[in-house]
Amino acid sequence: MGFIRTVLGDISPEEIQRTMIHEHLIFDLSHVRNETDSILADNTDLEEELRQVKEFGGNTIVEVTNRGMGRNADGLAEISRKMGIHVVCATGFYKESVYPEEAHVKSREEIAELFTTEVTKGIGDSEVKAGIISEIGSSLSEITAAENKVFRAACDAHKLSKAPISTHCEMGTEGTEQLRIFDEEQVDLSHVSFGHQDLNRNVEEQLLLLRSGAFMQFDTIGKNQYRSHQERLDNLLVLLDKGFEDQLMLSVDMTRKSYFRKNGGPGYIYLFDTFLPDLQKAGASSAVIEKLMVKNPRRFLAFAE
Repeated sequence: MGFIRTVLGDISPEEIQRTMIHEHLIFDLSHVRNETDSILADNTDLEEELRQVKEFGGNTIVEVTNRGMGRNADGLAEISRKMGIHVVCATGFYKESVYPEEAHVKSREEIAELFTTEVTKGIGDSEVKAGIISEIGSSLSEITAAENKVFRAACDAHKLSKAPISTHCEMGTEGTEQLRIFDEEQVDLSHVSFGHQDLNRNVEEQLLLLRSGAFMQFDTIGKNQYRSHQERLDNLLVLLDKGFEDQLMLSVDMTRKSYFRKNGGPGYIYLFDTFLPDLQKAGASSAVIEKLMVKNPRRFLAFAE
């Protein structure tokens, strides 16, 4: 198994324990959503949320904020140092409605070079290197021409940099089309994870993605306005029952201050103090939960050798 690239340098996979595979710590989509709830920053509220995660054994955050989403690589490095947690930083473009102008004007080759540079040399003037190409997104029920270009550039960058790829499936859609692109570009699916699949009610499509050898994320846990807690739980149990415990990973995808526990929301720890206990009560063993939270992220995040 290769190394995992964090904001403070490369580490061995064995150094990461319970891992939140798809999160945001420093984030800003206020320019798209026209409100300030979607601004996350390094402050005492965030520190308290992360302290709670650490109390439950969480020591690694995969921070998938990318170009155009308010990414701050140096800020993530400071959080990592201050809080004593591993943070993996992303390179990428999100989905077309959020793309900065450069995503439109740059060619596939130029985008691939940009992503590769951020992984292998560093992000801007920062010493921080990206450890994942994420969250590479498609729109609701379609992959636009611009998104298709970015997906293929991400495939190129993966081959050049060996970094894993994690995707954004808007409301769980377009996983099959994303898979088609990866197949056409001959990407090793063991280095790909399909995101937001807990919002996908099509179990047959979920099984298709898993049978490809890819990882899959149930990563909006606690956002019960989109899908109920029990439905998510039942869906995950079906996939575990079918033998895919080695390919599933979990997170909550924090994107608003109102989601913080102190603000009446589920908080980052909803995964730990609510979902995982219920998953275990429903029959998932401690060994399976160890795979979902520790062993699978270790394998997925390790750079291809």
